[in-house]
Amino acid sequence: RRCVQETDMGNKLEFKFDSSMDIQQGAYQNNGSTRNELGQGNEQQQQHQEEELNLDDIYEHINALEEHRKDCEKSGKYVEAQMAVVKIEELRDEEYKRRKEFLKQRHLNEKLQLEEAHLVEFNQFNEFWDKKMEEFNQEAGALEQEMVNRHQEELGRFQEELEKSLPDKPKDSTELLNLRTIEQSLAKQQAYLEAHKVQQQCKMIENDEQNKWQFQRDQKIKNQLNQLIVKQQNELSALRKRITTAQEEQRKSRSVELERLLQKYQNMKRDLETSQVVELQKLDKSSKNKSTMSVYNKSFAASKYGSKMRPGSSNKLKH
Repeated sequence: RRCVQETDMGNKLEFKFDSSMDIQQGAYQNNGSTRNELGQGNEQQQQHQEEELNLDDIYEHINALEEHRKDCEKSGKYVEAQMAVVKIEELRDEEYKRRKEFLKQRHLNEKLQLEEAHLVEFNQFNEFWDKKMEEFNQEAGALEQEMVNRHQEELGRFQEELEKSLPDKPKDSTELLNLRTIEQSLAKQQAYLEAHKVQQQCKMIENDEQNKWQFQRDQKIKNQLNQLIVKQQNELSALRKRITTAQEEQRKSRSVELERLLQKYQNMKRDLETSQVVELQKLDKSSKNKSTMSVYNKSFAASKYGSKMRPGSSNKLKH
């Protein structure tokens, strides 16, 4: 107050205000590029402190000018009082602009923080699910390979058991046994030519029966092996089906969780934007109320003092 009273309202006060505004405006513009670059951390904190200091300077000027205006009003220095009113309005306009810009910058920082937090959570979500699905796929692959190896060993053992359980040669047929009896009887009777013929006939029948038996034996082994292979394939297909079902369930769970994560972000973003709009509306409303009060005070002062002024005094006041 003493500082203001000791200055000439026509020159020194205006120079003090303009100089302070130039300094503050320069600091504010210097921080503009930082805001456009979406600065974070210490830069944001320093910027906020500078903005608060600038606003404190404006508040200090307004309070000093209000005291000076009241003193001028009491002492009848209406010209100086009017100059103080004009300067107060300018300061309040500047205060409003800076508060609004400061609020917008804070809102931008809040949105950036929300987006960064969402991005971190989104990356963590993907890392978690990628790792989880990769581990599941590895375990599923190991189970499948384990089953394949077990099937191969089982098939080998079963084939070996079949080979041992089935004789290489068939039992002699009744016809073959009868011919051998005849062959031996002819040989005893020294009918060697007849015995030789019967012997050749026995060999032919024996070869036929051996070939027939070998074919039947091979078919029996093949059929039983095929039955085991089909059983193993069904078992392997069932395992693969369970794996595919589990993988699909994982993908669905991941999709559901991702939808929840994105919806959570959208809800938080919407709530933040709503609260920011409300803050801006409150700021605008507060500024309008101050402007309305200022107009009301002017009107009230004109109605109160205008009738007491001599004719032509208003023109003198203007000059």
